[in-house]
Amino acid sequence: MESHRSNTIAAVTFWVSVFLAPMPGFAVYLSWLGEHDQYGYVLPLLIAVIALVLFRWDFQLRLPTSLRSLLILGGAIFVLLFAAYRTSPWLTAIAFVLVATGWLHTHFSSGSHHRMTYLALPLVMLVRLPLNLDLTFSSMLQRFTSQVSSYLLDAFGVAHYLRGNVIELPGGTLFVEEACSGVQSLFTLMFLVCLWIVFRRRPLISTPVYIMAAVVWAMVMNVIRITAIALAQEWYSYNLAEGIAHSTLGWVCLIIATLLTLSTDRILRVAFYPVPPNESGHEGNPVVRLWNRLLLFGVDESDLGEDEYATNDSQEPVFVSSTFATTLVSISLSLCLLCLGLGYHVVQSRFGSVAVDVNRRILWEPDKDLLQSTPFASFVTDHQMLREANSRQLGNHADVWTVIIDGMPVRLAVSQPYPEWHDMRACYVGNGWQINDWIAVWTTSRENSDAEGDDRLEHPNVEQQWPISYLEMVRDTRGFGTLLFCGITRDGELLSPPMSGLGALLDARVQDRSILSSNVIMLQLWTESEMPLVPDQIAKLHSLFTSFRQSVHDALSTESGLKPPRTELTGGQIISQRHRR
Repeated sequence: MESHRSNTIAAVTFWVSVFLAPMPGFAVYLSWLGEHDQYGYVLPLLIAVIALVLFRWDFQLRLPTSLRSLLILGGAIFVLLFAAYRTSPWLTAIAFVLVATGWLHTHFSSGSHHRMTYLALPLVMLVRLPLNLDLTFSSMLQRFTSQVSSYLLDAFGVAHYLRGNVIELPGGTLFVEEACSGVQSLFTLMFLVCLWIVFRRRPLISTPVYIMAAVVWAMVMNVIRITAIALAQEWYSYNLAEGIAHSTLGWVCLIIATLLTLSTDRILRVAFYPVPPNESGHEGNPVVRLWNRLLLFGVDESDLGEDEYATNDSQEPVFVSSTFATTLVSISLSLCLLCLGLGYHVVQSRFGSVAVDVNRRILWEPDKDLLQSTPFASFVTDHQMLREANSRQLGNHADVWTVIIDGMPVRLAVSQPYPEWHDMRACYVGNGWQINDWIAVWTTSRENSDAEGDDRLEHPNVEQQWPISYLEMVRDTRGFGTLLFCGITRDGELLSPPMSGLGALLDARVQDRSILSSNVIMLQLWTESEMPLVPDQIAKLHSLFTSFRQSVHDALSTESGLKPPRTELTGGQIISQRHRR
């Protein structure tokens, strides 16, 4: 009795300390996920997994003794320590999933006495896809929805014009991103599929096929959804893109897509079924034996209908030696205290960044005549110096030039300081503006490059190493906006967008933000127009921005050995100098 009590106390202490270790960073990670609508299923996911564990667990608390359990937990601790070192909430989330997987692998179900490792599948949906693939999927889904809906509207004889993710109708503009929450439906449906797999004990090797089926049905239902909104608007003058009608239509489409996915489950059950033995009672070739063994992982063997396929997992002992238990508890408590201490930096990277240093000094004072050496000098009409402005679009300090191109005012800005390459999309979204097209690394056509001639950067390799990000935006008042931006450090180091390559993406996801200093300057070009820009206008904007970037790069390279000057201007003071040509 005393041994049982001591083992229970040791197991409780061990698992509590192991689960507490990633909590600071995991809480930060969950707060980040809360900012993305497509991850609104996180709370239902956690509740569903906890409910499944409570219904299937044999309620025998065990310490990990098998090699696989110890390896899983060891990997979790390694990832957690690396996450604390790199101040990465994303890695902390992976560590939490590994800890939960280790717990599930250590414990057994009450009926069949099999490990509950398969219940970790839904937890994988907690981790954001690497390499920003979640954003890529959202963009792909929106484009597919827009294009196929356009084909259907053509078939119905509805006059429209498709531009990116915006459908121009005679009765108004239909924004696919607003009118069709396809991303939410896709990710939610993927979560429901993972939950269905572990609830019905489907083979885990069938998960990719189930996910593909969910993606297909989500895309089909979103095409129907956006087409229905457009037809209701044009045929019946009824707005299904807003209010209760919009929410109701979204739920109906999600339910139908879920039912269609479950109907596909009936077909997939036949496809993922073990190969029966031959006439002699043998399973046949090694491929058949491997297939039958793989089907057992995550499956209630009684569902297969063949008792000979059933295998029992080796039970981990409920009682372990006091020495082993003491060692595990001591290690877990030590690592827990260490990770909790290091987790402070992860929390500070999230909530400490809100209280930004109000004395952020300007990195570089651009010359008001910066553009005088460019072919566009005669088109400059205005220059403004903004200090301590704390502008959402222009940053804390900014120098802004207004250039008139084909009668269109264009704003060029040097915005500073930033701790890293700053995604300017978040600065412009809102107030009626929505993203219509986004290219992380934008290059113009060869014809446009040839037309620019001497306006290109003097060193072609510099232009290749210093990519431009392109953003096209639309407004509900039928206006259009174009944004070009790039980044450079005070020392003249050229920066690439984090989404421009595999290495940059991985480094951005696990970057140590606790050591970042505000040493980055963002350059941007912004213009608004009533109509979409034609290719010639876009080429001129690219030429203007290229000349602007070259001037900034040359100036910073010349002054790279100088210390940044200080500024005493406060309170958002604006100094305006006008140059009328």
